[in-house]
Amino acid sequence: ASAGRGIAPRPTLGDRQLSMTNYLTHIPRPNSKSVEEKEKAQDGPFVTALKIALLPKQQEDILNQYLDLASAVHFCFRCDIYVQGSSGTSTEGMLTQCFGPPLSFPFTDAQSQRKVWDIYQRLSLRLRLGSSSVETCYDALDMFQGHDSSMSGSISNDCPMQSLLESPPNVHGVTYLQEDNEWLYVGLNGKFFELYATLPATVKPREGTAYCARLVRKLMGDERILFLSNPLTWNS
Repeated sequence: ASAGRGIAPRPTLGDRQLSMTNYLTHIPRPNSKSVEEKEKAQDGPFVTALKIALLPKQQEDILNQYLDLASAVHFCFRCDIYVQGSSGTSTEGMLTQCFGPPLSFPFTDAQSQRKVWDIYQRLSLRLRLGSSSVETCYDALDMFQGHDSSMSGSISNDCPMQSLLESPPNVHGVTYLQEDNEWLYVGLNGKFFELYATLPATVKPREGTAYCARLVRKLMGDERILFLSNPLTWNS
């Protein structure tokens, strides 16, 4: 055979391993996106906005803005919202909804939290009955049981206080309770709404009720973004 020709030498095991390593290292890979990126690409604007709104930090910032508006440490806002029908034009009735932050510092234990809710209930009875005394409540319950036939066979049979608390106040009103020179509890209601709030006792009752009224105006102004007026429906 002439020079320069012949069978090429067989690669050693080390050469083969090195070649395979180089192949695996330099093999072209598809440009794949992460799962999160794919999900974001598939999400529409509404879903994206909903996910952002549900972030704990986002919710905390929104609620703190409302709390600061009333100089409050807690509030519970309840309102009746007109619910639209499936056509978007007719009204199917009203849906009672609540909005407010969870009880947190300084109401960190079950006893202190229960006390706040008990005081809110007393304020609610004052707005409805003019008094939260035991005698007044019993008189009101007797009236419900004597005139409301819908209570028969319902949950109100076992818990008549529910009917009393769910009945709207007859007139617009404001009430407050200052306890232990530490907290000021305010309750006020108007057409289709009730607000109960806890403020520091350093705030005078007149100022506190004015702050709460300002909060109500803001919440009612944000009704479209805070409350459900178009219930979700599923077609079979």
